[in-house]
Amino acid sequence: MPRTLLSSASFKGRRSIVDGGFTLVELIAVISIVGIMAAVCVPAISNLGSTRDAAAARQMVHDLSYARESSLCSGTRSWIVFDASATTYSLRAENPASPGQSGASVMRDPSSGNPYSQAFGSGEFAGIGIASASFDGVPRVGFDWMGRPLNSSDASLSMEGSVMLTGGHGLTVEPGTGFIRFVTP
Repeated sequence: MPRTLLSSASFKGRRSIVDGGFTLVELIAVISIVGIMAAVCVPAISNLGSTRDAAAARQMVHDLSYARESSLCSGTRSWIVFDASATTYSLRAENPASPGQSGASVMRDPSSGNPYSQAFGSGEFAGIGIASASFDGVPRVGFDWMGRPLNSSDASLSMEGSVMLTGGHGLTVEPGTGFIRFVTP
C-alpha cells in the first residue's frame, strides 16, 4: 500500500497539538500548588494582628533591656515612661550633673540618632495599644547603675512590674534582678 504524505496545506485552519493549551496533568499540578499555598498563607494572614502584637511586645523587651544595659554601662539611672492613653513610651536618662527623674532627658537611639520613644497604633504597629503598665502602681520604671529596677519613688520594685498590650502579649520585670521576660497570652 502506498504511503501518502500529508502536506502542511491539508492542516491549514486546524490547531496543532503543539500549539494547544495545558494538559490535564499540568492543570492538576498547578491547582495542587495553589491549594497548598492557600493552606499555608491564609492562617498566617489571619494571625497578622497577633503577630504584630507579639512583635510590639518583643520591641518593648528590647527597649527596656537597652535602658537597663545603658544604666549598667554609664552608671546613671535610666527611666522608661509609659503613657497608655497615648499608647507611647519613651526611654529617658538622668543627667549625671543633676540626678533625678525631673532632669532626665529622652535618650537618643544609637542606630538613628532620633529620640528613643515608641508610638503604637500606626505604621508597623497599627491596631496595637498599651492596655496597662504598672510598676508598683505607676506606669514608670527605672534602672540603677547595677541594673536593678526602681519604682517612681527611686526605691527598688517591691513586686513584679508589667506592661500588657491590647492583644495580650507583654512583658514583666522581676524585682531585685531586673530580669525582663516576654509574656504571651
